[in-house]
Amino acid sequence: MVTTRSASRVVGHDSQQVMVSNPVRLVPSDEDSEDSDPGLAPRRVKKRPRKVTKSSKKLKRRGRLDLMPTMNLDILFHILSFLLPIDFLNLSRTSKDFRNLLLQRSSAFAWKTARLQVEELPDCPQDMSEPQYANLVFYPHCHDCDRVVRTVLWPLRARYCPRCIDANTVNRYVVGCASLDLPKVNIYGTGRRKQLFLKKAYDELPAEYSKTPADEMAAFITRKRKHAADVMEHAEQCQQWSQSVASSRKHELDALRRSRQDAIVSRLTEAGYKPELDYAGIFWLEDQVRTWFKEPKILTQKSWDRMRPVLITTLDPIRARRIEDKVYGERRRILMDEYKKYLQQPPPSGAAFDVMPHAVDAAEFDPFRDLIMSPESATITATSFLSAFQQLPDLVSSWRTKIDHEFLDLICFEENHGDSGKQKGSDWLQLATAVFVMESGSDSRLLMYPDVLSWPGFFSLSSISSTDELFLLRAKQFGCCRWSTSGHFSRISVFEGAAAVVQAANLDPKTTRREDMDRLDARFACGNCSTPGRKVVMTWEMAVMHNYRLHRHQQSEENKWTLIEGDELTTVKNYEQVAKPPVKADAIVYCALCQHHMRDALSLTFILNHIAEIHGIPLNKAEQGTHYIPDRNSISVISMILDSDSKVSNHVDHRLVPSYSSGIEILYCKSHLV
Repeated sequence: MVTTRSASRVVGHDSQQVMVSNPVRLVPSDEDSEDSDPGLAPRRVKKRPRKVTKSSKKLKRRGRLDLMPTMNLDILFHILSFLLPIDFLNLSRTSKDFRNLLLQRSSAFAWKTARLQVEELPDCPQDMSEPQYANLVFYPHCHDCDRVVRTVLWPLRARYCPRCIDANTVNRYVVGCASLDLPKVNIYGTGRRKQLFLKKAYDELPAEYSKTPADEMAAFITRKRKHAADVMEHAEQCQQWSQSVASSRKHELDALRRSRQDAIVSRLTEAGYKPELDYAGIFWLEDQVRTWFKEPKILTQKSWDRMRPVLITTLDPIRARRIEDKVYGERRRILMDEYKKYLQQPPPSGAAFDVMPHAVDAAEFDPFRDLIMSPESATITATSFLSAFQQLPDLVSSWRTKIDHEFLDLICFEENHGDSGKQKGSDWLQLATAVFVMESGSDSRLLMYPDVLSWPGFFSLSSISSTDELFLLRAKQFGCCRWSTSGHFSRISVFEGAAAVVQAANLDPKTTRREDMDRLDARFACGNCSTPGRKVVMTWEMAVMHNYRLHRHQQSEENKWTLIEGDELTTVKNYEQVAKPPVKADAIVYCALCQHHMRDALSLTFILNHIAEIHGIPLNKAEQGTHYIPDRNSISVISMILDSDSKVSNHVDHRLVPSYSSGIEILYCKSHLV
């Protein structure tokens, strides 16, 4: 029966059920209270006035809900009819007045109304009150220690945390009892399966059996079994409802996250970052700022204002990488194709160079770089580079002067040599004695100029931090990085043994250039390896390499070379034409029909295919010296034996020393010798 403001105010003795007669406050009579004692006669109790000191007097704030219990109950319960069970639980715990009002039996209809608003929730079981059922279903705390617990033990009608579950349950497999007529829950974990009973019900079961007369035992057992079956059936319904709610909630949260993600993507698209999102992928951005994307909330303007600076800061490097890869990278590919075509043609008149730069260096020349780095909206095609190629000879000349000076700065000259090479600059590098020993760790190689400029260390990535993604991306596009002496760890010194070969030709080592020795086309005999009546003969380049390979530890004056002249010279050259040793398929050569450039020396097989495809020379027609040139630093030292009776034969030297050639590390040490 609903009590109104005009209802009488009757209270009992117990302080928990005392209802004070107050002209301002109305509470229900304890006739309807669940805790009321029918043996207590109702009587009126005067409320003792509390002594309130001036200092402890508090002013009530307007707008608080503590006066709600004083409302007309019809109106109050109409308002409460819009609440859910969890709201009833929270409201009943706000004050004693609400607790007394909501926990009495006459308020059960309000709890039921709230429960019916929860879709598909099973009905309240007969052995539980509506508040108890609401507390079990909706209050996510342990029934023993009040820790947060999300899982309900439906057959036991309880929530227990891992610490409390052992104290409040009995494991059938531990106590060793047979199957009992009690509700049970099975728990499967990493160990043995557990079958748990509620400890309170388990402890009370023997007393219930002992109090039951023998003639009523069968009916008692039937009731217990039926009760356990009903509880288990209701628990199964609750379990299915719980899983359905969890699944529905999961889908709801996923929909909110997708909506939030779409909103963030839409805002970034409006800010002009759609290409960056397509390039990096939305999942990459989610990994960077996972919290903002996974938060199941609608995106507000305030939230967007907070995250926008961080997102922009995150995407700006992606924009730079995308432009470097998709915009500049595509233009560099166009340049590489055009530069390859340029090198396949004869050089312009007066613009021939002994070594042309690699495409990665050509791309950094100002005219080419300006085209590559032009705005994204600009259209760059192959014809766009025509004017830049017209300036290429002057650009290459400046570039060669620059790297020559950088190379000279690395050279360690002998004390007796001084710095004359550095003082003379690039002209000194053109001398026949410009032969260098490259030492890296325990490795030592002999390289001649200008092939020494193709030493792999000058194209190494070791001087660049691996965190510089843009540089690494450019290096990946070209296959190497720019020519540079930064971070170069090799020791470079001048091989003084080359001077002995030049002196043997009666020329001045300080003024004789490589082309002078090539024009002379002389042959030299090694004084250390020759014996009376038997001379070891070779060309001047082979003589320098032979001197380094076999006699580099001797003093300069000990290196004796003699010039082959007259009929002996004619005999040796004739033999070379007839008995020219074949170049092996894995020998390192470069195309003689293209302009020689950095890192162009490749295996003979590859170059022969290149000559056939690009220059139209059949494989069986390609000739050494005409169509391809063996790299001087990667072939065996060709030497001959000239006997006293003018007979010539090949000289075999079994000391095998591997070499680097034009930026390629020679892997077949037995085939490519210094």
